[in-house]
Amino acid sequence: RHSSHFCVCRGWGGARLVESKVSPEIMSDYDESVHDLAKDLLVEDGEKDIADYLSEGEGDDFNKLEPPSSLDESFPNTVVVGNLPKVGEAKTAKLMGVLNKLIDKFGPNEKHMPTNPETNETYGFVIVTFEDGECAAAAKQLNGMQLDKAHCFKVKSMDEFNEIADRPDEFIPQRTLNSFSRHDFRTWLSDKKCREQILLRYTKANVAETEIYWHDTMAGGPVLCYGGEAQKAAGKVWCDWRVLWSPQGSYVATFHQQGIALWAGPDFEKKVRLPMNNVQEIDFSPNEEFVLMWNGSHPSSNPDTAVAIFHILTGRCVRKCRTPMVTPGGGDFPHFLWSSDGKYLAEMTDSRILVRDTETWELIKDAEGKGAPLKFNNLSTFQWSPKGNVLAAWTLEKDNSHPARLVLVEIPSRAELASRSRTQCEAVMHWQSEGDYLCLQVTKLSKTGKRVSTNMEILRTREKQIPVDVVTVEDVVKGFFWEGQGKRFSVLTADELGHKPRLLIYVLGPEKCELICTFDLPSNSFNEVIWAPEGQYFVIASKSAAGGASSSGDLLFAGLTVDNKLEILHKDEHYMLTDVNWDPSSRYIITAVTQPFSTDQGGYKYSMEAGYALWTFQGRNLYREQKEKLFQVTWRPHPPSLLPPKKEIDIRKNIKQHSKKYDALDEQSKETARSAFRREREEKTRSFKLVLDRLADWKAEKEEENGWRKAQDAFNENQEWTQEEEKTEEQLGVTEELIS
Repeated sequence: RHSSHFCVCRGWGGARLVESKVSPEIMSDYDESVHDLAKDLLVEDGEKDIADYLSEGEGDDFNKLEPPSSLDESFPNTVVVGNLPKVGEAKTAKLMGVLNKLIDKFGPNEKHMPTNPETNETYGFVIVTFEDGECAAAAKQLNGMQLDKAHCFKVKSMDEFNEIADRPDEFIPQRTLNSFSRHDFRTWLSDKKCREQILLRYTKANVAETEIYWHDTMAGGPVLCYGGEAQKAAGKVWCDWRVLWSPQGSYVATFHQQGIALWAGPDFEKKVRLPMNNVQEIDFSPNEEFVLMWNGSHPSSNPDTAVAIFHILTGRCVRKCRTPMVTPGGGDFPHFLWSSDGKYLAEMTDSRILVRDTETWELIKDAEGKGAPLKFNNLSTFQWSPKGNVLAAWTLEKDNSHPARLVLVEIPSRAELASRSRTQCEAVMHWQSEGDYLCLQVTKLSKTGKRVSTNMEILRTREKQIPVDVVTVEDVVKGFFWEGQGKRFSVLTADELGHKPRLLIYVLGPEKCELICTFDLPSNSFNEVIWAPEGQYFVIASKSAAGGASSSGDLLFAGLTVDNKLEILHKDEHYMLTDVNWDPSSRYIITAVTQPFSTDQGGYKYSMEAGYALWTFQGRNLYREQKEKLFQVTWRPHPPSLLPPKKEIDIRKNIKQHSKKYDALDEQSKETARSAFRREREEKTRSFKLVLDRLADWKAEKEEENGWRKAQDAFNENQEWTQEEEKTEEQLGVTEELIS
């Protein structure tokens, strides 16, 4: 007799424990004896032969049964010390002596170190049982203790050990922090019409609007996707100030007095709020795992909360610090630069670069295993490679004894990959978008500080020993611009007086860098070349500098053929132009005149010309709209392509074949638009004719009533009218064509 849930059956096969799993309903039917209940259950389970061996008798009443015994299955006094050396019988006593010295100080105990009979070596752990639980708990201090280079103690209580041993072989991660799902963050990329999205921030009737549009060429203009309708219906404001896309387009970040809110999904739902008062600037990590926020505090004020870094998925603040004294790129922001994969974050002083691992937020370790910064003399600036964890640092010349230097450093190994030393010069670094090349634009100076010439030193960073190509330009270099994902770059030049503007385009061949074309620009105002993200096509623009003079807005749409010949596709203008942006697919371009936010000075001069225009890559204008107070207009970024490079090359080669499907869809959309236009026109024509018919009936009725028709007929009869027909022939032209 054990409990109401089990019964013991004895037979020729010996004792057997049978689980009955009795429900309260069954118990109520058998309120007299255990015997009857056990017999019926065995019969139901097909165990009639066992039921025959049940003891005779009615058995005990349920009400008289003893309550089931509860067993204490815990071992509070026992711990398991693991990760020990596996030793044979000859060394077991020596190992046990070492363990006795370490473990016995926590209290009296018994040890058991089992041996593997197959290898005659210990299993690598010892079971220690103390006299009380307090001693066992104290022994856990040994956890993490280094016995030697290869063995570090792992101490667990026996209860924990059983739990670990019972874990399934397949690891199932458990989320311990609240987060949100990202399953629908990129549904917009699967749009059947392959449309891009545009973000607008402007003011209308003294009300700030934030709107996201589909760029739909078939509709004749942008089509509203979301404009904060849910927030307006609830009487709330979607955005208080600025708004930004994340680097891969997954989030929209809106600025508020209390911090930043991130929105995502097809309906732009709020996913997380990141609290920080008076946020002025934010900077996402390239992988969108973190976002850095800065409240605009000056380094001299030194608040410890000026900079905050949040983990986006959990909304947890992982680091806070002061505003650094130096910004790598000059200006007020950013003070920190992310590595291309988001695993490292770097800042600088005038002599050091501090690189932190974003898993621990500790400085990367040096050769001695200690966290330490990278040290440079007279450090000027640094940049990360766009693809790869390589730092390019530029140091300034000092006292003729320390020349200016360019240093490439691999992170986290801190290995110096290459260096270049220069004297009497100024320099600017330009990384190619894929990190294959780094251009060091060196302007040589005379002893009086006058510019002599400019060298473009191209470092082939992917090749062995990093060879360098040098291109010398005698004219003044106004700008250097890499082709997107390509091996070509463009240079804008002018003479010393600022006249004779020219465009130079070079290509990096397998052996050397070659000049492939030159073009005399029609105006001195051109100051920037904006390459398409996919390369080949570009726009030469005359843009207004931030806080500078207004521009003429001249635009040249151009491209390079397969054999590197320059094609000028179209010339146009957008007066007072401030922004030129390619969409991520390299199909369309936005040109815009935007004004600074109300907190900035000088925005009024752009307000009358504020607006934006949409163009094809060939320069055909698709749409233009004036908005008196336009602050931002940007394309939604794309995440990195999932296609392998070989597949992308194959698609480019067979673009006509792949485009047939989309050409058919475009033609279908055009035909649908044409049909809708014809139906609308026919409906309006029919409605207009009905109006004319009603007017004609009304006129005839009135003429009949007042006798006007009869009087008109009588008048016409009294007139002698003659009807004459005259034909005139005129020769418009003659065309002669020879038919062979």
